Amino acid sequence: MLHLDTDVLKAKAKEAGHLTHEQIAAHAGIDRSAVSRFFAGRSTPSLPTVVSLARAYGLMLDDLVPAPAADEVPA
Repeated sequence: MLHLDTDVLKAKAKEAGHLTHEQIAAHAGIDRSAVSRFFAGRSTPSLPTVVSLARAYGLMLDDLVPAPAADEVPA
């Protein structure tokens, strides 16, 4: 399961002057309600959605989806 680092996304969006979920969604070409759910922690983005967000804000996937801690990796 992907864990989106919303703090990194918020910071890059703010740098670009995108302060609302609607602005972030429009810039990345995704649905505003999806962005709202990600920031609220109510859903997990799909890989294509994370790719769209990363490309929109000039980020690497690793920036938005940090590696899980050792205790979170299934054996």
